[in-house]
Amino acid sequence: MSRRGRLVRGGLVGALLLPASLVLGYGCSDVPDYDSVCGWVADPDNCYREFFRDVGTRCGSLTPKQGYFLSREQLDVCVLVEGGQVIFDPPIELDKLPPEQVGFKFINVDATECGKALFFSKYSFSLTINPDPEPEEGPVPDELVAGGTFSMTGGTDTDTLEVSCPGGSFVFDRLEITKCPEYEEILPHAELDINAGGIEQNGVAGLRVYFPPQEGELANAAPVPVEYVQCIIPAAPPLCENLTRDGLETDIDCGGPQCNACGDSQACTTPGDCVSGVCELKNGIRSCTGP
Repeated sequence: MSRRGRLVRGGLVGALLLPASLVLGYGCSDVPDYDSVCGWVADPDNCYREFFRDVGTRCGSLTPKQGYFLSREQLDVCVLVEGGQVIFDPPIELDKLPPEQVGFKFINVDATECGKALFFSKYSFSLTINPDPEPEEGPVPDELVAGGTFSMTGGTDTDTLEVSCPGGSFVFDRLEITKCPEYEEILPHAELDINAGGIEQNGVAGLRVYFPPQEGELANAAPVPVEYVQCIIPAAPPLCENLTRDGLETDIDCGGPQCNACGDSQACTTPGDCVSGVCELKNGIRSCTGP
C-alpha cells in the first residue's frame, strides 16, 4: 500500500468495522462535544494505530535502547551504544525529581535528526518522527515512512484528553474507557522512568511509549512497548571521594570516622581528624595544625 493510502486510511473512522455495541456511540458520549474514546480505540484503522504502522520502531526499539551519560553532573547527552545520541532538553537535574517535563531529540549516527518527543505525564506526551525524503521522480515506495506527530494532552488535572495525529484530532472523556475495559490497555500512554541511583549504584533514565498492535484484534490486546531510550546515569562517587563536604566529614573528603585525616589548615573537630594529630582553635574556628 502506498504512503498516500496509509495516510488516507488513518483518517477514516472505520465505523463499519466496529462492534455493533460501539458503532452507535462513536462520536458522542454523555458529555456534549466529546468524541467516543471507546469507538476510537476500538477502530482498527484509528490514526494512532496507523501512525505506528507507518513509523514502526523508527527512533526506538522493541528492546531497551541502551545508552549512557558521560557524567553524573551533566545529564543532557546520552550516547547510544549502537550509535547515535538522545539529547535531553532540559537536562535532568537529580535534585529536582520528578521533572515537570522532559524533551528528547533523537539523533542518528550521521548527526541527522530522527525525531523528537516531549513527556509531561502518562497521558500527556507527544512523539514526532521525521519523514523519509520522497523521490524526485517515480512512484512513492510502499516502505517510505510518512512520519508526523502524535500528541495527547490532559489526564493530569482533568479527565479530558485532546488527541492529534496524522488523520484527525479528537477530544475524549478518558473515564469513558471504563465502559470498554477490553480496550483500556491500548489507550495511548507513555512512561518516563528516572532512577537517580546512588553511591556506587548506577541510575537510569528511560522513555517508553505504548502502541496498539499493528495487526490483529484489538479487544483484550496487549500494548506494544517501544523503548526510545534507556540511558545509564553514572553512580555517585563514594563518600570521601565526591569533592563535597558531606556525611560526617569535617572538611571536603577528609576527617570524621570514615575518611582519611585532614591536612594542615583544614577543618576539624578532634585531633583524630588531623594528619598531625593537632586540632586547634584559631580565630574561633577549629583547624588542623601541622607539626
